[in-house]
Amino acid sequence: MPMFDAIFWDMDGTIVDTERVVWEVMLKAFREAAGIELPADLFEKLLGQSELDFYRNMVALYALTPEDVARIKETFDREYIPRLATVPPLPGAVEKVHETARLAPIALVTGSTSTQASAVINALEIGHLFRDIVACDMYERGKPDPMPFLIAAENLGVAPANCLAIEDSPSGVRAAKAAGMKVVGVHEGNKGKYDIAHADVEIASLHDLDVQKLARQLG
Repeated sequence: MPMFDAIFWDMDGTIVDTERVVWEVMLKAFREAAGIELPADLFEKLLGQSELDFYRNMVALYALTPEDVARIKETFDREYIPRLATVPPLPGAVEKVHETARLAPIALVTGSTSTQASAVINALEIGHLFRDIVACDMYERGKPDPMPFLIAAENLGVAPANCLAIEDSPSGVRAAKAAGMKVVGVHEGNKGKYDIAHADVEIASLHDLDVQKLARQLG
């Protein structure tokens, strides 16, 4: 039976629904650390960005100094990381992470930091299942650039063309496709508001994820 050489999981919006938590804490961090009130319409524009690219965009938008960024990050992490331990998984996420880990090596490819990623997967007791974690402090260009996925494939010693990525955002799908991987787009975490038609397959929920079927279909 055909199977992928490796399966790469996105985290935010795919395994856990962190969007609103991120925004709530980020609003507070910018207000307290820099005296900046972020406009509500900025939220949708920033979804799917890595933390790395988010701060680059904020530096350009608000002329932030390195000291400003450091202060905002410290304020943000102080509240956000503890809250990550209480963010519930999306429906089917923990079950499907376990299932995919039995079928092929799996890795986490995330726009969050290593500390944030560890907080999530350890709280869900799935950290031991991932062979590798590629977080935004490990690459220079975030999604939609393919770099995060290419690094993950290299770390696992697999050819991207023989791999599957599980994503929820347009930028994540573009990144995995640009890396040469097959991609399944999941709508549960993005609540159906993202256009991820450029994924090879779209599913409503992780409950609908059938990796063996996808391997036969896309292999």
